[in-house]
Amino acid sequence: MSNYVIAVDIGATKAALGIVSDNFEIIKKIEVPTGLNSAIWENIQSACEDLQSHAKAHLKGSFLGVGIGSAGPLNIEAGQISPVNIPSWRGFPIVEKFSNLFKTNNVVLHGDAMALAHAEYRLGAGQNVSNMLGMVVSTGIGGGLILNGKLFTGISGNASYFGHHTISFEGIQCACGRTGCVETYASGPKMVEYAINQGWNNEIADFKSLAEDARNGNAVALQSIERGSKALANAIVNVLDILDINTVVIGGGVSEAGEIYWQPLRKNVISEAKFAGFLDNIDLRPAKLVRDAGLLGAALGVLDSEEM
Repeated sequence: MSNYVIAVDIGATKAALGIVSDNFEIIKKIEVPTGLNSAIWENIQSACEDLQSHAKAHLKGSFLGVGIGSAGPLNIEAGQISPVNIPSWRGFPIVEKFSNLFKTNNVVLHGDAMALAHAEYRLGAGQNVSNMLGMVVSTGIGGGLILNGKLFTGISGNASYFGHHTISFEGIQCACGRTGCVETYASGPKMVEYAINQGWNNEIADFKSLAEDARNGNAVALQSIERGSKALANAIVNVLDILDINTVVIGGGVSEAGEIYWQPLRKNVISEAKFAGFLDNIDLRPAKLVRDAGLLGAALGVLDSEEM
């Protein structure tokens, strides 16, 4: 008889919600859209009702609480989120909403990439290290840090707000308002946007199609992925320079494109790192938990506190 958590992973394109047992089994999972014109909270509420019905009918263990990983920035003290890529949610009271929905005060909120880092450290690709940068590269770009064997959250809960540190103060303006954020160059949609501006044409204008065309030798697709991976490499090395750590675990939809993405990323990281003089053994690792990392990390926010 396993106890369980409701886990929530909120990204710019979709939200995944699931029932996760205290032995890290995802018992049931539902995905709903979060993009433009989506009735986001209504869709989430409907999914939660399905999860509650499933738990009531099939589970014998105790309900422990709700763990949320969300795109940021976050306001942990107020229990609110303002995801850059979800304009309709500014100061959205996510903790209060889930607390009321599930009749619990045990609602734990942290960043979506922070959740991925936590999960990969505990259960996935980062299990044998004590310091690592975890990253989501998808519709947006996020980061999470494990330092000295612990999830590092920072003062406000927004540590490693990776996608919105700038790599070019004379560059492109980001949706967050800042100029030259790495997300404006290295996210999936921004690589696609750049390719289209360079003349790339595909009926399905998404990163999956861009990667497929790159595999088939399309010059513009290859150039776009090279540019995006170089931007991300610059950003990764910035963080490794500051922290003097060398393990990076990368998940998210873009990272799942295979060697057409990983080969230029590795090359560019090595090229940028050589200038530091001390980053000789950078270890880039694909996330092992793939699409479930965010849910498992969100659940860990509750389950880890239960163990303390």
